[in-house]
Amino acid sequence: MEKLAKPTWVKMTESELKKVIAELAKKYPSSQVGMMLRDQYGIPSTRIYGKKLGEYLEELGIDSKEDLVNADKKVDALKEHLKHNVTDKIAKHKLQKAQARLNIIKRYYGISIRDRKKK
Repeated sequence: MEKLAKPTWVKMTESELKKVIAELAKKYPSSQVGMMLRDQYGIPSTRIYGKKLGEYLEELGIDSKEDLVNADKKVDALKEHLKHNVTDKIAKHKLQKAQARLNIIKRYYGISIRDRKKK
């Protein structure tokens, strides 16, 4: 990963950046951390220090499987909807697609497809 040229307005050091990322990652998912760094702290990209945001999260030991969590929430929401609306055929089809997406993501992370609640 190549290092980008550091803009003149960025006064934060890399160690300060790690602390800010750790604080934000406790409260927000990784997709929002990058936007908050950009909007509130004036850091256009974490790559100005030579690493991507995901690499900083790995260094800090923060698990960032946001896509897995979102896919799981979607499946749960569709199942809850179908409990009350049994004849909703469109929702049944969307549930099948959401479960397939969840299985693909689990396979990517090496999680057994049968162990749904163990992330």
